[in-house]
Amino acid sequence: MKKIIIIGSVVSVVIFIGVLVAVFLSLNSIVKKGVETVGPKVTKVDVKLGAADISALSGSGKLKDFFVGNPEGFKSPSAMNVGLVEISVAPKSVFSDVVVINEIKVQNAEITLEGNLTQNNLTRIMDNVKEFSGTNAPVPVKSSESAKPAAEAGPKKKI
Repeated sequence: MKKIIIIGSVVSVVIFIGVLVAVFLSLNSIVKKGVETVGPKVTKVDVKLGAADISALSGSGKLKDFFVGNPEGFKSPSAMNVGLVEISVAPKSVFSDVVVINEIKVQNAEITLEGNLTQNNLTRIMDNVKEFSGTNAPVPVKSSESAKPAAEAGPKKKI
């Protein structure tokens, strides 16, 4: 009986380690697929990503050829094209209340603002994001006084 429990435990640990290795090895394709699947649902425009290079152990990542299309009714093909986005965070901070970002680099960014006095492409995309998230109110600017009630509501991640 003890032999079966030991063998079962060892097999479970090996399977768990195998799953972790598989996730780490396929993390780049998971991120790319996630951006291209969830992005259009959230923004209601085309979202494409050329490649992702994520290193969970070092806390660094790169997104290459990031494309955000324009909503219907706008002439230019894209609202945003970014050649390369690099980010570096302190890996241990991801699991704490405060996420420490060491560096953000954006290269070859092209943002197209198109519209009129009442509406533009970027605000329409932002409205779509707010609608998806269920918040139609503008994002509040936190002051020292407004931060106190939020702290009483419970801990939140800070960047």
